[in-house]
Amino acid sequence: MKMIDAKSRLNDLCMLRLLSYSQYRPTPEKSAALASAYRAAPDVQVLACVVNGRAVGLIVVRRCPEGGCEILRIGVDPSQRRHGIGAALVAFAARRLAKGELRAETDGDAVGFYRACGFSVVSLGEKYPGCVRYLCRLIPS
Repeated sequence: MKMIDAKSRLNDLCMLRLLSYSQYRPTPEKSAALASAYRAAPDVQVLACVVNGRAVGLIVVRRCPEGGCEILRIGVDPSQRRHGIGAALVAFAARRLAKGELRAETDGDAVGFYRACGFSVVSLGEKYPGCVRYLCRLIPS
């Protein structure tokens, strides 16, 4: 398992596919728009996890002005899920990028994943109609 800087490769079909796995109801247009925005943002870093020469996971992280980083997206190839790819991406981001707190806002589906990665989780309540959101925080020891 190897981590690579993937920001400049976000237009590649493989990277767009991985980015689509992080979206609700993805479309090629939505993925392309996200990739374009992330490539243009100086405070955003994109890493891919490569296994046997193939990118199988992607994490998008934004450096926060107040310090630390926020995870914006995590996408893992469905055939590679539950193999530690997402956890490895988060651990790498926490060690190499965050330089402080690493946080993410998510829905109930991903709370267990973040807890398993060592994050504390706090409910933000129903932020959108019918949608409870959670703030996940990992503070370095």
